[in-house]
Parts: sequence; C-alpha cells; structure tokens
Amino acid sequence: MTLTLVGCQSSADLAQSEAATVTSMEKVDNYDGLINHYKTKLEAGDNSVSTVEKLAWAYFNKGDVESASFYVDHLIEQGAQSASLYQLRGQVLVAQDKSTEAIEAYLASLKAGNTSGKIHVLLGVAYSKESDFDSAKAQFNQARLKGYDDIAVKNNIAMLYIAQQDYKRAIQTLAPVIADAPENKVVRANLAIALIKADQIEAAKKLLSDEYSYAELTLIAQQLNREES
Repeated sequence: MTLTLVGCQSSADLAQSEAATVTSMEKVDNYDGLINHYKTKLEAGDNSVSTVEKLAWAYFNKGDVESASFYVDHLIEQGAQSASLYQLRGQVLVAQDKSTEAIEAYLASLKAGNTSGKIHVLLGVAYSKESDFDSAKAQFNQARLKGYDDIAVKNNIAMLYIAQQDYKRAIQTLAPVIADAPENKVVRANLAIALIKADQIEAAKKLLSDEYSYAELTLIAQQLNREES
C-alpha cells in the first residue's frame, strides 16, 4: 500500500498569499477590491486596529471621505494612536474643510514619529488654507530637506506666492520646474495663472496653446483678472 501525504497550506503561506493579493490591488488602485478584502476580514472577526485603519485608508483613497472618517473616529475613540492614523485623520479633516483640526492631527502624527517628507507637505497645505504662509513655507522646506519630490514642493511654494499676489516669485519658482517637467499639467496650469496675473497673457497662451484655444484662454484670463479686482 502506498501512502500519499497531502500537506495543508501553512499560516505563513496564507499570509504571504494575502500580502501578494493586497499588493497587486494597491498597484492598480483597486480600492473596491481592498475595501471588500478588509470588510471580509472584519466579518470574520478581525477587528484589529491594523485592519480597520487599512479599510479607512482604502475608503479615503477611493474618495469616500465619510466612510474613512467613520472608521478613523472609531479607532481614535477606542484609544488607537499611531503616526499613520493621525496622518489619515488630518487628510480626512482637510477634505472636510477643517484645516485647523487637521493641523493638530498632523502635529500629532509628527509627535508620534512620522519622519516622512509627505507629512510636512500635508502640514504646509493645511497651514496655507489658514493663510499662515510663513508656517506653510517652513513645512514645505522641511519636506525638501527630507528629500521629498522637488516638483511637488516647488509647486506648493509657488501656490503660496500666488495666494500672496507675489506673481513674479511664483513665475521664478515654476519656470525651471516646467523646463524639467513640461508635461506636468498642474505645474503648467499654475504657471499660466501666475503669468496671467502678472499681465503676461501672451506667455500664458503660448504655454497652454495645446490645451486651450486662443478664445478660451482669453476668457480664462478675463475671469481670473475679474476675480482679483
């Protein structure tokens, strides 16, 4: 008689398989898949902080701020504390136009050990929404010192200059960026705004000529100047 041994999958193999599945969904921004995955874990009795927070992140990245807020608030009410949870809470609060509370959350994230450049960018954006431009710029520069993406940092700094109507400095900040990243639509749009505000209409039209017609750009320029006056 020949005995055949059939081995069962170990818990380590199952964990590895699950991690691979999650990674593949994250790579393609399959947030619905991630939400279903973590909700299935909740239904199976896994209500750990890690699972609930990952579910909250999936909802937030999908754009469902209300659901993300629900799970974040639940975790915090239960006493959960972590740098990533505070960061997520800050991002949820900004999406809810609660920038003052978001600043507190981001500062708590830093205190809890968040060492990323992104947290400084997020904090800078929150400060800028409160018109605290000096604090905002200081945070963007901190992100820069931590090696955060130069294009993102410079674009945010230029937005500060635009908010302060310092269009010359905004142009000086963005012009080198557009030379290195000509296809970046956000930078192109912000540089065009600064050029229009600085009465350099023709330069703005040339910059965006492949995206808008001459007539459309003229209307955009008129609207922007009307909003300022």
